[in-house]
Amino acid sequence: MSQTSAPDTATAKTAGPAATVRERYRRLLQSAADPHEWAYAWRTELNRGGFPASRLIMEEVVEPGKCIGCAACVTICPTSVFDYESERPVEARPDACVQCVLCADVCPVLRPPDRDLPGFLKLRAPATDEGFGPYSYGVYARATDPAIRARAQDGGMVSALLIHHLETGRLRGAVVGDVDPENRHIGRHRIACTREEVLSCAASRYTYSPNILALNEAREKDIKPIAVVGVPCQVNGVRMQQHSSIRMSMASWCRENISLVIGLFCSEAFTHESVEQLGRMIGVDPARIANINIKGKVVVRLDSGEVINASLKKFREFARPACLYCLDYSAEAADIGAGGIGLDGWTLTLIRTEAGHKAFQAAIDDGWIETRPLSDDPRGSFLLKKLSADKKANRPLPALMPTLEERRALGHVDPKTFYTTGPGAPKAQAASPNDRNDESGAK
Repeated sequence: MSQTSAPDTATAKTAGPAATVRERYRRLLQSAADPHEWAYAWRTELNRGGFPASRLIMEEVVEPGKCIGCAACVTICPTSVFDYESERPVEARPDACVQCVLCADVCPVLRPPDRDLPGFLKLRAPATDEGFGPYSYGVYARATDPAIRARAQDGGMVSALLIHHLETGRLRGAVVGDVDPENRHIGRHRIACTREEVLSCAASRYTYSPNILALNEAREKDIKPIAVVGVPCQVNGVRMQQHSSIRMSMASWCRENISLVIGLFCSEAFTHESVEQLGRMIGVDPARIANINIKGKVVVRLDSGEVINASLKKFREFARPACLYCLDYSAEAADIGAGGIGLDGWTLTLIRTEAGHKAFQAAIDDGWIETRPLSDDPRGSFLLKKLSADKKANRPLPALMPTLEERRALGHVDPKTFYTTGPGAPKAQAASPNDRNDESGAK
């Protein structure tokens, strides 16, 4: 099975410096160069005035079906080269490109983060890594206000923290996920600046919402400082925007004005068609599905308040294929990681950085959040380790993974199992003659 992108079928689309960079990038991939050297392919072009990096994004990431939809390239672009449609960037205005190369530099699929990212994050000591990224301490947490808990999910810790910081002036806005007013199961981005706006966006959704597109609105309206709430692929996109080695105003804005990043644990998201399928599975009109939660099974709450459980195995047939290209379950680069595993009605919360600790502790000190030790239910820590390990199991970096077309040819696009039980799983080695029991000699 191929572990690299499909053969060079798009050469005709590239010309000049873009073709040169693409060839250099592919040579680095195929020669087993250190992944941290991959960015050399485009960063060296800056001394020559750059190149139209949007072509590299399209040909190496979007067109092969490897785009995770984080939208980092869209929001970092200073001249709006990209639109965002159907969960991926579209090269709508290529002639507007000023060859700054930022879009390539912030793509989590093209390369891993630079090695000095931990220093940039200012991890809180003592920082340990037990398989789900560096963190200082973990607790179960929830909002103390029953009204917040009633509208949020898994205890409402994230909602309580955001509202507290907005109402105390620590934040002016928060990038969050919302829903389309015409279809509550289709996600959209939003800047929330008030209690009601935060609460209207509360609770989990399992279709994809490109949260960080809201960074454009924050810049246009000069809303700062802000928090960003997102799933791991979006957290990684934000960090690569903040930490880009290409020092330009767009990256500087992100670095100076995003003061808190909250990462939501995520194994995979689901297609919009998944909600229709779920309705058929449980025999109800999909419009009646008010909320979906996943707890080893699919927990569906209807508009009447009735709760119905459904098979996660069947529902997972509608996982987004793009989620294969994310190796991060627990948002390892966030200031605070959060997920509803362990105690019902509580959020398993990881404090990773100094910024995360200060934000979390301020909400505790003011009585907005209460906590319990993780030892109250060890299942949470066990699941966190297992799900994080599953997300990374046997996988090469995204740039070295097969394309979506190659996966379809193999008849296996499930992002959860491709590298565990699917075509990418390690092949069992046949036992050597010396390893076999020689029954004839034993008689």
